[in-house]
Amino acid sequence: MRVTEIINKKTGEKLISFGGEDFENVNPAKHFYDVCFVSQMMMLEPEETTGRKKATAKGAKTLIKTIKYCKNFIEKFRAIQIPENLIHLLNTTKKREQKKLLNGLRMNPDVLMAFLLEAGDRGYLLSQYISEHQTSAIDNRKMPIAFREKEDGTIEKMGKTELTNGQLKQALEQRSVKVAKILEKGNEWHCFFLTYNSIGGKENWQDGQPHFHYISNLFGIEKKDVIEQIKSKKYKLGNLPHIALDDFGNQPIKKSST
Repeated sequence: MRVTEIINKKTGEKLISFGGEDFENVNPAKHFYDVCFVSQMMMLEPEETTGRKKATAKGAKTLIKTIKYCKNFIEKFRAIQIPENLIHLLNTTKKREQKKLLNGLRMNPDVLMAFLLEAGDRGYLLSQYISEHQTSAIDNRKMPIAFREKEDGTIEKMGKTELTNGQLKQALEQRSVKVAKILEKGNEWHCFFLTYNSIGGKENWQDGQPHFHYISNLFGIEKKDVIEQIKSKKYKLGNLPHIALDDFGNQPIKKSST
């Protein structure tokens, strides 16, 4: 897992970010355990974890607690009930059957995590591919060191910038981001991917319901071509099945029945 430390030398501000990179053919359980372990240790004992400080007794205790915490973290997801249609998806050999299984299917991030772990137990390896393309309307050289939009809509930034908060918000809203997870075993593969538009309610599907897109080796497109489209600013993969994503993104307001 990639760990990035950003330090503003003028103010002493420090930002630690985790992940956000591609990876290929990993065991899901080991990968997510490692992510949990590194992120926890970096948050609790960053100096010892990076080797800038010698190990201490306090750090050793933190290490033991973190190992236990991350084991429990993985086991909690194994206890989540996975929709039968998702499990059956791994046994299908026809595109028509896959589309039928996915019709009306809903899941949330926890269910997806549980499914990835289950697939790993069945011999599947996991890969992830991410792409991000900034809007050409804003000069990237004028961006601050880091920035984010808080829940109340205000912009929090680190470092100086000539850009207004409105321009920074525009940069966030107009960037093109895609995240794909691919499970594969031999020549068989299953790809679940989302875009910032698909989770932001900007796609015309079920009143803006956040969703995953799905494609597999049975759709007649090579995996390398799918990855190439994920990496491009705009993708062309045809009309793909959608899987409703609950408890994440910009959920649509439910209409009252009265």
